[in-house]
Amino acid sequence: MTPFARDGVCESCKRAYTVSGVALAPGTETEAPARFRCACGGWLSTFVPGSVNKERLVFTPKGEKTPA
Repeated sequence: MTPFARDGVCESCKRAYTVSGVALAPGTETEAPARFRCACGGWLSTFVPGSVNKERLVFTPKGEKTPA
C-alpha cells in the first residue's frame, strides 16, 4: 500500500482540502473522480485511485479559502 494525497476545493464555500489515503499503486492505476461532502454541506470532488477505500480517506483543511 502506498500513501497518496490529492487537492480538492468545495464548490460552495471554496475551502481547499488535502484528501489523503493509501492505494495499491496510485501512480499506475486508473483514477476516477469522487465527490465528498464539505463541512459546510457543499460538495468537493477530486480524482482518487481506483483501489482506495473511500471510507478511510482523511480530509485536511488547507487553511485559507481559495479566491472565488
